[in-house]
Amino acid sequence: MRSTDLFDDYLEGKLNANEAADFEIRLNSDEVFANAVNQHKSLIDSLTENNEIDNLKAQLTKIHEQEFGGDAKIISVNKKETFIKRYGKTAMVAAGTALAVVFGAVAVLGLGIQKTSNQITELGLKLTATNEAIVEGIKEGSQKPVHAPANMEGSAFALNNSGYIITSLHMINGADSVFIENKVFDRTSAKVILTDPKLDLAVLKIENKELYKNWQVPYSLNTKLADVGEKVFTLGYPRKDMVYGEGSLSSLSGFFNDTTMYQISIPVNPGNSGGPLLDDHGNIIGVIRGKITNAEATGFAVKSGEIINSIRTIGGDSILTGNKKPVTKGLKRTEQIKRINPYVFNVLVYKKD
Repeated sequence: MRSTDLFDDYLEGKLNANEAADFEIRLNSDEVFANAVNQHKSLIDSLTENNEIDNLKAQLTKIHEQEFGGDAKIISVNKKETFIKRYGKTAMVAAGTALAVVFGAVAVLGLGIQKTSNQITELGLKLTATNEAIVEGIKEGSQKPVHAPANMEGSAFALNNSGYIITSLHMINGADSVFIENKVFDRTSAKVILTDPKLDLAVLKIENKELYKNWQVPYSLNTKLADVGEKVFTLGYPRKDMVYGEGSLSSLSGFFNDTTMYQISIPVNPGNSGGPLLDDHGNIIGVIRGKITNAEATGFAVKSGEIINSIRTIGGDSILTGNKKPVTKGLKRTEQIKRINPYVFNVLVYKKD
């Protein structure tokens, strides 16, 4: 689909709910894309206005001919302007911006990973029927249940001791069912409770209360802004086993100077979406969002302060209650990870075709 056709479908309300949500996520996070949409809308408005003027002139001419005859002349008191003179600049700007989007940043706005050239790649991991879990489940003597392969996988982590977890919205958007699992917890279902399309966040709740009745989440969301150069690390599921990454905070803003995000010098890959970004003490300072498509070790995470404000704004104050004092401060990194691992999850998303 051409970018201009996609713009038209959005403006005319022809996109389905999932497509419209994906479109609006990019509209709020991609400045070039947003400018292209606005210029296209301006062009359409100008074309519509010009067409309405022409129709009105035709109707007035018809009335004039009926009243005064076809030989009577109409003398305009205003200097006649052509469409090009009146709207040419708008048309050229809109066309130029649209071409820039088409050739410089073509977006895939369907299910799964959102990829653009020189843009943010969102890190949901799309899967096929050759899922390793199925292969492992049918090995001779295996006691593990056989599960159908998920359409998408990613990461999530606990927000408190009451079974609430957080992940990326782009991953679970439009899901028929969502499950989580890790080495400690067997696969269990989770229900979507709150969403924030602007920040690409989703809060889930584990449905089986028995699974979290003894939780002791060892970290909390850090309310303070982190510093450039600060050591940070990630935990997530780009593979079936937990993957650890470490690096530093390289910028206090994200793509296109987005102040809701941090930039980090840690390689992040499909499957890392929704995973935690942690400081040296083991506290949460962000949620992994994506990376620059054509750059290595350049990831982005939504800031914890933005997460807190978002949850409060959409009525989730009770979700933010939890541990105020981290129990991982001062521990060796290996010990921190052992404490945190049970509360970081692999997210499995199922969607109908």
